[in-house]
Amino acid sequence: MRPFKVDFFVVGAARCGTTSLYNYLNQHPEIFLPNIKELNHFSGVESKEHTDYKRPKNDQEYHTKIIKSPEIYRELFNKANQQQLKGDISPSYLSNRTTAQRIFEHNPEAKIIISLRNPVHRAFSHYAMNFGVGYDRHESFEEALKAKREHIWGGGNSYLELSSYYELVKSYYDLFDKKNIHLIIFEDWIKSKEKALKEIFEFLSIDSNIEIDHKTKHNVKVAYKNLKVLNFLRNKHIKRVIGFFGFNKTKDKIKSTLFKKGEFTIELSSDTEKELMEHFSSDIKNLEQLIEIPLIEKWKFEE
Repeated sequence: MRPFKVDFFVVGAARCGTTSLYNYLNQHPEIFLPNIKELNHFSGVESKEHTDYKRPKNDQEYHTKIIKSPEIYRELFNKANQQQLKGDISPSYLSNRTTAQRIFEHNPEAKIIISLRNPVHRAFSHYAMNFGVGYDRHESFEEALKAKREHIWGGGNSYLELSSYYELVKSYYDLFDKKNIHLIIFEDWIKSKEKALKEIFEFLSIDSNIEIDHKTKHNVKVAYKNLKVLNFLRNKHIKRVIGFFGFNKTKDKIKSTLFKKGEFTIELSSDTEKELMEHFSSDIKNLEQLIEIPLIEKWKFEE
């Protein structure tokens, strides 16, 4: 019996299209992905949502879990056949510098896919998502940046830290063979998804001519109404009561009907954008040298 190893990892960054990548890669017959989009097994992140730690059910799909147990993590890949590559897509794997070492210890030959986005736009998109669903209650991005840091996955406000890519990306380059790292730029690949997917499949050494439905939008920013009620229902004790009475099966429908407004837009001020471009300037210069991609030009950073 072969030792259990996951073959490839999409490690982030957050708000850089990893949900879309999960849905696209999951269509390829030579790839097996668990029914949980984000497994968070190797990152050591924590969550305020107690349900993130509950053992997943085989017949349900989840956006995120925090899988602590190695045994449960392995079980999630039991249905993969021998011809399929096993993959783990978790943007939290680019949230600290220790995760690369854990993945390397699991499989030093693993292939690593990293998606990066203009760090200013990534940080703002992260805030906009958290604000829209009520996790971040600061009325402006500027207020959120000045607030005390809360390092909680899926609800924290480490917007700038998660956009400071250099040291995070370097942790993978320090350990893995360069040929086993495939780096994609969000702004490029969303414009040419077919080309980007073909390159990913070639990187993974699987059939690159498979047709993939890449027209459906995934993980768009939404806004919620009745946020006070929604945040009350997010209380872990209230959630337990809801679960006890068997409402969990219909909670998504109820949530959509009572709280969801739909897609929304929120603007990044030009002054804040300029200020943050200066903040990230040296980090991007270092990153550009490391990965040998002209990021300053792509992201229109000033020299």
